[in-house]
Amino acid sequence: MTGVQRLLMVGLFACLPMGLLAADKEASDAEEAKVFNPARSRGEVGENERIKFGQDQAEAHMRELEGRMFKLSELLRESQPEDADRLLLGLRKAKEQLIADQMSSASAMLASLKLDRASNEQKEIIEKLEELKRLLLTSDIGLQLKLEQLRNLLNAKQQLEQLIRKETTQQEQTDRVEDDKASKEEFETLETAERRNERSGEDLEQALRQLGQLAAGAAGNVNGATQDMSAAGSALGQMSAGEASMEQLEALEKLNKAAAQLAEAERDLKAELEALVRQQVMENLVEMIAQQMQVREITEKLSPRVADRQRQAMLSVRHLADSEDRILALAEESIDLCVLTEFSVAFPPALESVADMMELVSENLRDARADETVIDDERQIEADLKDLLAALKQASRPQLGNANNAAGMGRGNINKLLGELKMVRWLQNSLHGKTKTADRLLAERKIDQEQQRIRTAPLSGRQTEIRDLTEQIRLEYAQPTP
Repeated sequence: MTGVQRLLMVGLFACLPMGLLAADKEASDAEEAKVFNPARSRGEVGENERIKFGQDQAEAHMRELEGRMFKLSELLRESQPEDADRLLLGLRKAKEQLIADQMSSASAMLASLKLDRASNEQKEIIEKLEELKRLLLTSDIGLQLKLEQLRNLLNAKQQLEQLIRKETTQQEQTDRVEDDKASKEEFETLETAERRNERSGEDLEQALRQLGQLAAGAAGNVNGATQDMSAAGSALGQMSAGEASMEQLEALEKLNKAAAQLAEAERDLKAELEALVRQQVMENLVEMIAQQMQVREITEKLSPRVADRQRQAMLSVRHLADSEDRILALAEESIDLCVLTEFSVAFPPALESVADMMELVSENLRDARADETVIDDERQIEADLKDLLAALKQASRPQLGNANNAAGMGRGNINKLLGELKMVRWLQNSLHGKTKTADRLLAERKIDQEQQRIRTAPLSGRQTEIRDLTEQIRLEYAQPTP
């Protein structure tokens, strides 16, 4: 860990365990105490003020940390560029997620004695701080920077597509105008819209320039299109629809060239990121399995005492829900990474299926349930995560020679295809198993009809999803037609 990372961890430590985490636990315990002893809900103002003070301290630490990250990044830009990039990335993440503002909101809830809402808000903040900590501690900041670059590229691509649609509509409307019949007001309306497109083009060009060499060609084409839009606006101001239409057609040609360049840049960047992101997701799965085993082992130990309705055991089980939520956050991060880089068709829905079970376990733990049904669900999550990890390892094996393509593989390698098919098969088996489990638990009266509904609701669309996934995989790996 570098000196910069150590300094940042000290700042996050002040925000997370000493301030916010303590405030969250006390707020949560205070709310739970009302359940066990409603009389305690009165006369707690002094205690709540103390908790609020801890929350305010956490917010102050967070705002101070943001300031430090910016100042340090400026100082380290020349001597330690990697640490400077790390700091700026962390600062952008903190600003985008509005962590300090959310802390202020939680403080206001504590002041108004809305302890349950404050506790939920704090849990979200803790998850965001944990994510920020992982980002600042990551050994591969280059991966994080490239992921950020991909996100920005996709945002720019979306803006460009929207601008093309608007300019196409503008050109079609201009084409319908006849110079000698249209009113001045019609031309003014068209000019206003064209100037608006021009400003959007200028904003897009700036965004593309920030992507550097990756989008340099696209930025140049957008710049040319913006100039054409400016000329079209001037022509519309002079009530010359024909000239304006020609300029708009030239603008559209350049915008479409930029779109093709961005699509190529996206493909190249995703190809560069695929192996790195796949490795990161596998590391996440290993961590999720370890944490899930720990949650299950603690649940098993607490189960007999919860069955006897021992208060401390029930509180401990409720706090286990926070651990399950952290596993769920890792799952969601992994899904987001896969969706962003598109390295697998089947992995996101497969992990989403496991995440549905994690949410169910979290809800049961929060309700202080630690019976055999909950423990079985935790075991199932462990087994499912191990299966997905095995499928990803299969897909990560290198292609051997050219024999795969000779066997009919049009694109990619056969190991990747086998990994995808293993996940689709797992999805089908999982769907069947979960349906049977819900029916069995209801028949054995271990769950009621409402709990059965909660279990089966996410399954309703899975079969159609599995069919669509199979078709996507077929198209992805189909032999090209000669």
